[in-house]
Amino acid sequence: MEDAVMKQNPIKKSYSFKRKALLISLLSSIVTIQTQAQEAIWNNNTGNNLFFDGMNWSTNLVPGNNDILYIKNSDGQEVKLILDNYNADIGSAPIFIGQGENNNSYLKIISSPDDSSDHYYNGTITVGSAGAIGLVEYQHGKIGNTSSLDEIDTINIGSGLNSHGTMSLFGIGKNTTDQFMGNSIISAQDTYIGIDGGTGILNISGSELDINSHYDSINPVSFTLGDGSNSGISSKGTMNILAGGKASFSAGHGISSYALPTSIIGLNQGEGTLNISGSTVLNDEVIQSRSYFAQGLTIGQGAGSIGTVQITDSGYMATMSAAEDTTNIGAYVGVNGGKGSVLVSGEGSVWNVSGHTFYGSETGEIGNLSIGESGTGTVTLANGGKLSLGKTDFHLSFDSSTYYMKSEYNNSQLGDLYLGNQTDGVGSLNFGAAEDQSAEAAGILEVNKIVFGAGDGTVVFNHTDNSGLYIFETEMVSSAEGQGTIKQVNGVTVFNANQSTFTGKTEVTGGTLVVNNMLGGAMSVSNGGTLTGIGSIGHTTVGNGGIISPGQLNSTEPESITINGNLIMESGSNYIVDITTNSALPNPYVSDLIQVNGSTVLNGSAVTVRDNGDSVLYVPGSRWHILSSTGGVTGEFAAISPLLYVNANYEYDENNAYLTITRNQQDICTANMSSNECSVAENIVEQPSEIHDEIISQPDEKSAKHALDQLSGEIHASAKSAQLEDSRFIREAVNNRLQDPAVGDGAWGHIYASWGKFDSSNDTAEMKRNIAGVFLGVDKSLNETWKMGLVGGYGKADITVSDRSSSADRYDYQIGAYTKGQWDNFNLHAGVSYALNDYSTKRKVRLQTIRDDLNADYNASTSQVFTEARYLFNVTQTLSVEPYIDAAYVHIETDDFTESGGNAKLHSASDSTNTFFTTLGSRVTKHFTLENGQTTKIWGNAGWRHAYNDVTPTEKVNFVGANSFSVEGASISKDVAVLEAGAEIKVTPNTEIGAMYNGQVGNNTEDHGAKVYINWRF
Repeated sequence: MEDAVMKQNPIKKSYSFKRKALLISLLSSIVTIQTQAQEAIWNNNTGNNLFFDGMNWSTNLVPGNNDILYIKNSDGQEVKLILDNYNADIGSAPIFIGQGENNNSYLKIISSPDDSSDHYYNGTITVGSAGAIGLVEYQHGKIGNTSSLDEIDTINIGSGLNSHGTMSLFGIGKNTTDQFMGNSIISAQDTYIGIDGGTGILNISGSELDINSHYDSINPVSFTLGDGSNSGISSKGTMNILAGGKASFSAGHGISSYALPTSIIGLNQGEGTLNISGSTVLNDEVIQSRSYFAQGLTIGQGAGSIGTVQITDSGYMATMSAAEDTTNIGAYVGVNGGKGSVLVSGEGSVWNVSGHTFYGSETGEIGNLSIGESGTGTVTLANGGKLSLGKTDFHLSFDSSTYYMKSEYNNSQLGDLYLGNQTDGVGSLNFGAAEDQSAEAAGILEVNKIVFGAGDGTVVFNHTDNSGLYIFETEMVSSAEGQGTIKQVNGVTVFNANQSTFTGKTEVTGGTLVVNNMLGGAMSVSNGGTLTGIGSIGHTTVGNGGIISPGQLNSTEPESITINGNLIMESGSNYIVDITTNSALPNPYVSDLIQVNGSTVLNGSAVTVRDNGDSVLYVPGSRWHILSSTGGVTGEFAAISPLLYVNANYEYDENNAYLTITRNQQDICTANMSSNECSVAENIVEQPSEIHDEIISQPDEKSAKHALDQLSGEIHASAKSAQLEDSRFIREAVNNRLQDPAVGDGAWGHIYASWGKFDSSNDTAEMKRNIAGVFLGVDKSLNETWKMGLVGGYGKADITVSDRSSSADRYDYQIGAYTKGQWDNFNLHAGVSYALNDYSTKRKVRLQTIRDDLNADYNASTSQVFTEARYLFNVTQTLSVEPYIDAAYVHIETDDFTESGGNAKLHSASDSTNTFFTTLGSRVTKHFTLENGQTTKIWGNAGWRHAYNDVTPTEKVNFVGANSFSVEGASISKDVAVLEAGAEIKVTPNTEIGAMYNGQVGNNTEDHGAKVYINWRF
């Protein structure tokens, strides 16, 4: 806080001395002493709109001190009161701007000196009275200095039935010294805004209003915003402090206790509103809009009165206890049946409350705050807005040639906040928003403790923080047994502090309340609310839709909550209980526990079992202790839904309730399971083990199917399908080489890459395979009919079965021999090959208690014989058609292996798979001769391939020490379309280079790839 707000008078402001040194009267051109008061009515005869032109008044004289001035019917034109002298006295004549019905008048006060200036007016300004509309604007537009209109006796804005008055003070922020705020300053002893049925508005934008005694030691200082005067007629007063503006309300200088100020917002059935909002930046300094009440503040006083304060967008308000208030309460919100409310919203928005603040002392006293003293009071802290109860200390400071008092707010010691202090008081403190409003982010509270008085006091948590990081540590104290209410409405609120001194009631109607320490009083949890934590609470009722769940927020580790009193769980309520199993403990069945030090009544409350995700098995015979009640248990929980293979039941004794597990009649293999799933399931039934316990603990069929699929080892069988399909690449490379009709010796190379997938089925998951490799070959013509050759190659395949969390890498090392016989247009090819296939597999099993990474390295081999017959038809000299038929027999051998890993690892014995393929198709070729003489050809190939025998490979596996079971892999398609298109160019007389697309599409498989090859003749 930068500016002093003072109660005693060892120092006067520096500019008061200037008044004695220089007093220039703007009325010196006329006779200023008149024997009796006379009315001077504005008529603007000259049309120049100048206030100090006597011809514009009905008296034809410049107004004098004893005149009563009326500005009426200015017809929307401004009356200009120009202050063009320094430190001038402009008299004391009362001025009415807008007076009487059907009047609309506008006075504009313009200060023109380039330097700071003080102007003295000791009269009364009334803006909008007796049914008129009045408007006053005061503006000084020089940056870096101020213009002040000082020592006004009274300002009335909006006085009388149907009257409307507006006064606006305009400026652009803070002067260069700390003790002055604003470019336009008005100083008055009394200010009334919206009284006796009128509507008044005071706007302070970048300027200052200073209410003080003006050295009057007898008459009290008064500020009222919205005063109905108990007439039953609505009066509305509004003050807006914006853009770095300031309003201060202090005792002033040289006063006695009789002259202490009173500041009231909403009085005698009136409605008053104070808005403090925004800031401005001047010389790189952010200046908050602010208001100081040095002698206390009452918001909403008297039945039918409404007082409202809104501090937003970095606004600031300071209130200090009145001198005669022995309780050091810096502000009252809701007094004598009135309604008062304060909103502090937004980062940087602050309300500081102090106790007695003595101008002559360095140290102030700690302030308290009463909300709902003897009326209805509400304070809402939202969106980071802060309320702090501390003290204000004053220090003598020096600036240039001037001494002044600089105040500093001190929150090292904090005061108390009272809610519903008297029996007829109703006080509410809202964090975020009121109970019946949409939730907002919470604000900040700095107080020593919250005291619930003899009336009705409530703390409401209706905020948006669901992270669990909103921790409320302030102590809450009930002044008498049962006083006070805590309402949890929205968000997550955490109580870590000891709240045993609270003895009222806590209502959880929404969001989550976390109690990790002691909370006194009674507790109720209703629809939409959740109570959790590891602390202790009083008598508790959980109603329909309410939830109780012991333990820390967002944790499934079993914990306990203690109820020191009775527990009632109504029908429709829910007990969420966390359970686990820990085989290292004498009793492995660990769960949440509600410990009731009293009696418990269960009216069919539901129980939701929540395991901690990694160690719970629902094994028959399991028994978890979930409720203990020293005063006995009456009634039962609602029946719990069974799991797939087991039933969850309750057992009760006199003081306890238990959750127990028994096996039901459901077979592990259900009607909707696949053959692979049933194969694993049947093996598990025969071999009780940790795997058996894991499966029967699955909550539903979907979970059971997923668990069985993870355990099956399907990747090992499916990999065989990819191995069978990939046997074609060496056949295709050889047959493509033997398309060359030339006779002679040669060498060739063939590079391939392909991307394929095997669709999922009822039994198996989708498998994807990517492969790339190379073949190199040499061959020799034995005569004009026969050719023989050798081929070798290397390839790598990546196989993935994502739905089974499985993958395999396969490395292929291949050799082969081939021959070709040609008789005119008929060609016959034949070949044999052998491949060593090196596998490295990985599987992940992620179940409740089994979390294995399983690996295996093993060998397999692929042996095959193949043949192809084709006949060439020359349609033209450059176009040919060549139908063909080929056949291949493929034999796979797989070595035995045992996976490394945990209990879910599998062993497989060696086995073999045999498949026979035939393909019927036709190839069309077109030859070209390029302009440079090179020859080229393009071709397309389409065929039908059919597979026989083992189109669905299997793998016989077993868990270590258990019986074996068969698992099917992804099936190869019995019938596929073979597609091929390519181009070849003769780059030299003995060398051709070609590229082609190669693909297969079947009912459950597809594969697409590219190949590049080179043929070279010696």
